[in-house]
Amino acid sequence: MSQIAYSSVASWVRPGDPVEPASPAPTGSTYLLVGVGDVADELSRWESDLPPRASTRIHGDRGTVAGLLASALADSVVGIRVWIIADIGAALALRAVALSAGLEDDEIEVVTTATLGTGTVEVFCAHCRTVTSAEVVVDDVVACVGCRRDLLVYHHVSRRSGRFLGFMVDAENPVPSVDIQPVAEASR
Repeated sequence: MSQIAYSSVASWVRPGDPVEPASPAPTGSTYLLVGVGDVADELSRWESDLPPRASTRIHGDRGTVAGLLASALADSVVGIRVWIIADIGAALALRAVALSAGLEDDEIEVVTTATLGTGTVEVFCAHCRTVTSAEVVVDDVVACVGCRRDLLVYHHVSRRSGRFLGFMVDAENPVPSVDIQPVAEASR
C-alpha cells in the first residue's frame, strides 16, 4: 500500500504496528471516556488517573455509544475532553460525532484497539452515495452495496462522517469504443 504525503487520514488510522493503549494527557476540566468493545479495563484505568467526578464513562456498541456521545456533548461546557478507545471504524465515527459537536482535534484523544484491516470501516461511494461496511485498507477494492461498482478505497476520510472515500477503481481508464453497426431492416 502506498501512502500519499498529505492525507485526511488521521495518523492513528494509517497502517503500522498497533500502539499499546496509554492514558492520554489530562488537559481538560471534565472528560468523556468513550469505549466500544472489550475495553472496560482500559476505561477504568483512564478513569482512575483522573480526579473524582471529572469524568463520565460511555461504553457499549458503536451505534449506542455514538448517540450517547452526541447527547453528552450537547450538554457539555468549555474544557471538556473526549478520550475514545475503539476499533478504527468505530473510532472514526465517534471522532466525527465529537468534531460535529464543535470540538477541536486537540480536545479529542483516540486510541485504537486494532490495526487497519482488522475491523470494519465505512466506505462512501462517490457514485451512488451508498455506504459500504467492510474490512479494508487504503488502496483495497470493495464492491459497493448500492451500485455494485468496484470501489478503490482512497486516502481520504471525511471528518464529518468518519468514512473513507471510495470511487470506481478504473474510473480514469477510457471506455473501449464499440463499433456500432446499424441494424438492417427486416425484409418482408
